[in-house]
Order: sequence, then structure tokens, then C-alpha cells
Amino acid sequence: MKNEYYCCERREVLDLIPNVPKTVLELGCGEGGFGSLLKQTYQCNVTGIELCAKAATKAKKQLDRVYNTSIEEFDFTQLGKFDLIVANDLLEHLKDPWNVVSTLCNNLCDDGCFIASIPNIRHHKIFNQLFIKGNWEYVESGLLDRTHLRFFTRKTMMELFQHNQYVVKSISPINVSNIKARPRNILRLLLKYFLPDLYTLQFVVVAQKQK
Repeated sequence: MKNEYYCCERREVLDLIPNVPKTVLELGCGEGGFGSLLKQTYQCNVTGIELCAKAATKAKKQLDRVYNTSIEEFDFTQLGKFDLIVANDLLEHLKDPWNVVSTLCNNLCDDGCFIASIPNIRHHKIFNQLFIKGNWEYVESGLLDRTHLRFFTRKTMMELFQHNQYVVKSISPINVSNIKARPRNILRLLLKYFLPDLYTLQFVVVAQKQK
């Protein structure tokens, strides 16, 4: 079990939540770190779904309800409506994230939000590995995590929601590379200015139901 995947609080995502949720569904809740942070911040009820049994057991001590099961096999009709649905670095691990996003539209309140943190495959490190070195090597964690089944750019992240009954309210870069202003970094600084996606590790999408 990769601990960094299961115990992160993800405060950078918390800052981008646009509403004040009272009911939350967290997909891939891990050990409950982010859900616990939500409860402390909003005094809300948090339901989590987590595939890893060890992580789910720990999450049950922090969240209101936790299902230890596969998201793609879960029957969401047994759940009610939520003010907020969260997927932190989860959708890229699914076989069919489009179906999950579409299905969950039925579980989102009319004024609720779906917020998702998604890795950006259009990162300069991927470009360098693929086009300069000719490599596409899977690793234990990161953009080319061995368990990633789907890959997204800013454009396709937006389409994931726009094509499935949502309106994207915002898409925010997080974990952006810092480049020092030095003569040898002029090209990188120019690329970051004109093509900022190349230096963005993840985006956070905030979407609402189409009305």
C-alpha cells in the first residue's frame, strides 16, 4: 500500500471548494484524511468509498460511513444526494471514468459541486521522456503510476465533465513547477509563460450539473 496515496489531507483542494457542503461523497477516500479535514471545516457528513481494505478500516474511524468496495462495481442508487462529490487523484485509475462521472450526476444536488483533482499528462517531464529520450516507463507513483489506466490533459479533463451532463465552473492548476529567473532558464520561463500546462502537475476541476 502506497501510504502517500492514502493519508494525504489535500489542503490545496480544500481551498478550491466553492460551496459549504453538508453532505459529501468522497471517491477513493483512502484513510480518511481529506474527509476528516472536510468534517472539521464544514461540520459535514462524509461518506467514503475505498477499494483498499486497510485504508478503508482506518477511514471508518474518521468518516461517517465507508464502503470497502470497487467504485466501478458500486451501486450508487443506494445512496442519496450530496452537496459535494470529491475525487482526488482517482478518476485516472478507473477503466471507465466517463461512466462513473455520468452516473454520479444523479447523486449530486442541483446546486452541488463535483470536484476532482486529476494529473496532467501534458507535463514537460512526460514530453522530455517520450519525445527526447523515447521512453514511456511506468513507475510506482506520479504521472506514470503503474495503476493509471487513463490519461488526461486540461482539455480532456473538461470534456470528461462537459460531455456527461456537467458545466465546468473552474479548472485550477495545482503543484506548478517553480522556475528561478536565471539566464540558463530563459527558455523554460518562456515556455511556462506561453504554455503553462507544461509545468502543471495536476488540475482541479469544479463542475456542476447542467440546468
